[in-house]
Parts: sequence; structure tokens; C-alpha cells
Amino acid sequence: RVWLCLIGALVWTFFFQFFLMPQMTEDGLPRGRLSAVSLTWGQYGLWLLWDLVASLGPRNVVSLAKGIFPQFANTTFYFSPTSSPGVQGLVALTIDDGICRGDQAKSMLPEVLTLLRTFSAKATFFLSSHYVHGNDVQRLLFEGHEPANHMPEDREYSSFSAKSFETALAETDDLLRPFLKASAPRWFRAPQGRLTKEMAQVLQARNMSHALGDCYADDWAIPDPMRVASVYLRQVQEGSVVIMHMPQKGFRQHTYESLRLFLRGLQKRKLQAVTLGELLAHAAKTENGKT
Repeated sequence: RVWLCLIGALVWTFFFQFFLMPQMTEDGLPRGRLSAVSLTWGQYGLWLLWDLVASLGPRNVVSLAKGIFPQFANTTFYFSPTSSPGVQGLVALTIDDGICRGDQAKSMLPEVLTLLRTFSAKATFFLSSHYVHGNDVQRLLFEGHEPANHMPEDREYSSFSAKSFETALAETDDLLRPFLKASAPRWFRAPQGRLTKEMAQVLQARNMSHALGDCYADDWAIPDPMRVASVYLRQVQEGSVVIMHMPQKGFRQHTYESLRLFLRGLQKRKLQAVTLGELLAHAAKTENGKT
């Protein structure tokens, strides 16, 4: 029955996208079927998958996932404005795999910082320590953004022993610790979202908080910013945690335009992008403005 429901939902999503959905979104973006970008079948399938998640409701999918995988029980996916009214009008923007692989000359950090400044947006950058160069972290902090731990490289760590995982985790933690206030939350995101029970136990012992999100569309893998931004804007809600990926010249460069279109859509919907730490602080506020 579960498979029949999923197949039915996928068929409905396909039919809705091509025959029933209006040609323009409320944010002024053309629907995916009108995009001029040609995708492979695999890329198109990914887009349909995340569009299906948007139709089902990302927070319903999160609840199902947390019920199936106990290691995600303490993971932050979003903050509900019902239980945390302080998050009304806010979303947390997070950007993974920063800052730049290989040659620093390929870095698009200046362009991304300028874009965020243009929209008065703040973000949490989940950094891979092998991709951080020079004064990258200082530049993030100067602009009011938040650094967080995404391991040394963009690869899976779920096959590591607990000891090997902690060693790699500490490598990136050592890079970031001098820039973090003692009272600030210490965020971690498992690369590829692959968290094991052993990894979760290490994080708990080190007083680190695992964060994923309820707004995601494989922006790194789908080189069609209009389709991608359209799905993000269907998924995002007040209190959402948005997961996007860092562009660099010649590698995932299309994610820059996806980010720009997404920020434009947030602005039209009067939603403000803040850091994960800021969203947590607002979530702690009561209706009377007290914590």
C-alpha cells in the first residue's frame, strides 16, 4: 500500500506539473516545464522527486523519517511557528560545502557575500575544513554570517568507526573553535545527510547539534536554477531550515543563480533569511518576547 501511495503521488505530481499548475508561481518564477534548460532523465527525476516532497509537505516527510531512523531524533529540521512563535517571518539559510575546492582563485565567496548583502540575508555556512582558504572564516563573521562544521571534505563518513569519525570531526572543529563564542551553538551537518547512531553519540558527547532541514532540492545536482528555485519556494515556510550549496567557478556554479532566485522569492513573500543560530534564538522567545 505504501508503494501504491508513492506511485500515485508521483503520477499526480507529474500530471499536476504539466496540466493543472499555473504557468507562473506566486514569486514570479516560470514553472519548471517552461524552463529552457535541458536536463538528463536523472536530473529531471531528481527535480520531480523534490517537487513530490513539496506536494506531500516536507514536514510530513521529516516526521516520517524521524520515526524510522532513531539517530535523527535530536536533529534540528525546522522550528514550528505554532510552538515557537518567535520564528514568524524568518527562515534559516544554510549553505553547504564551503568555501572552495582546490584553487582559491575559483572561489565565489565575494560574489555570494555581495548577493546576501543585497538581500539583507544572513546564512550559516557549513564548512569543510579542506576547502577553507586564508581569511574565509573572518570574512563570513565580518558580514554577520555563522560558520559551522561539515567535516574536512564532502564525502560520506558513515562508514568510519566512531574513533575515526571523531578524529575527522575534531579537525574541522579545531579550525572553527577560535571564531566561535563559548555561548554559541556548535552546529554540525553530516555530509550527504548520512548520520549513524555512533556519529550521533559522538556529537552528543561533544555537545554539538546536528542540523538538516525541511527545504531542499538537490540544487548542486540540477543545473536549472528556475526549476530548483521554484521547488525551494514551494517548500519553504516560516521557521524552515533551507539547505543550499556553495558555488565556485567551474563547479556547481549554477547554484549561485538558484540562490539569487530563491532570495528574490523570499523577499517577495516577506520572509527574512537569518542564520541557524539566530533562528534558534528567536524560537526560544515566547509570545511576550521573553526567553
